[in-house]
Amino acid sequence: MRYVKSLLVFLVLFASFNVLAATGGQVTMMDEGERVQLEFLGKDLLRINDNSGQGYMIMRDAKLYTVMQEAGQTMVFDLSAMAAITGGNMEESSVWGDEVREVLEISNTGSEETVAGIVGEVFTMRYVDSRGTTQSSTMVLTKNETVVAMSQSMHEMTKLLIQASNTKVDKSITEMEQHILGKGYGVLKLDDGFELVSISSEAPAASRFELPAKPMQIPGMGR
Repeated sequence: MRYVKSLLVFLVLFASFNVLAATGGQVTMMDEGERVQLEFLGKDLLRINDNSGQGYMIMRDAKLYTVMQEAGQTMVFDLSAMAAITGGNMEESSVWGDEVREVLEISNTGSEETVAGIVGEVFTMRYVDSRGTTQSSTMVLTKNETVVAMSQSMHEMTKLLIQASNTKVDKSITEMEQHILGKGYGVLKLDDGFELVSISSEAPAASRFELPAKPMQIPGMGR
């Protein structure tokens, strides 16, 4: 799915460790111009629906799966196993990519902005990029329970990819945890690349996270 890599920029940064496991909801977001739909139930069940309607990704049982339809056949693949096999090749999909190497400061501007009907607080972040240049970014954060719960679920998904591929966790992840995550925020908007469009606190049915078939072995990817 094309949006998976770009989502990794967001996944870890805005998780919160203060979310009730029972929280669930449904979210529509724009990520780099692409509309993405998510469903989550607690922090361990997540479904990301393909915009084409031909497939989706599921996180469950501490694993990641992709489900696709081709020639009338339903195919399920274990993405966690794929990440483990590719190993270091996953490094380029680290949380901030090659953009953020060190967070210098995150500050609340005192301004507010409404995104997806939710009033959020506007923050600025100063950071050093991969070229050693100081840059700045604007984000809209909120302590809305559903937004933070979504972030928790996405955080779990990213941890699974990192753990499976043995990728080293960037310093920026730890810094963001210290600056934002520990304060219980979730994200509504990140610059012009990421923005929530709509969010519902209605929890999806547990059946939405069930696998429709047994995972298949990917040719040439066996150990």
